[in-house]
Amino acid sequence: MCGTSGALVSYETVQYLRNEPYTEDLRLEIFSLCMHPDCEMAYYSADYGYLTLHRELTTPIDFKTDASEKYACYCNKITIDDIRHAVLKEHASHIKDIFRFRGPIIVEKCKLNSPFGCSCIADINKMIEEIKQGKSGEL
Repeated sequence: MCGTSGALVSYETVQYLRNEPYTEDLRLEIFSLCMHPDCEMAYYSADYGYLTLHRELTTPIDFKTDASEKYACYCNKITIDDIRHAVLKEHASHIKDIFRFRGPIIVEKCKLNSPFGCSCIADINKMIEEIKQGKSGEL
């Protein structure tokens, strides 16, 4: 591992996002998400050494350098560029505005769809504010 401390995630999140789920029951195992953008490791378990590489996932982790997609919302497949476009071109000022452009919204499976194992709403609201203040990239 790269030595960067990780963010705790549930076994269910790791199991759901793997291309090939673990065959053994690891519900009691403690998994972490590697937070280093250049590390190929996605998830690891310090206790027994279970490792999952970024390329072994069904969904790219947005902050990883080699991610094919940079999702802001994993459940609804909304990219960071979608957020920038909505704020800069459509004058969205709140997450509700962005969801309004997208049609029906799914929010009940954040624990499974998001590599972080939690909702992205707070992060999207923060991103919207940063874009409005000119702190986040241009389109």
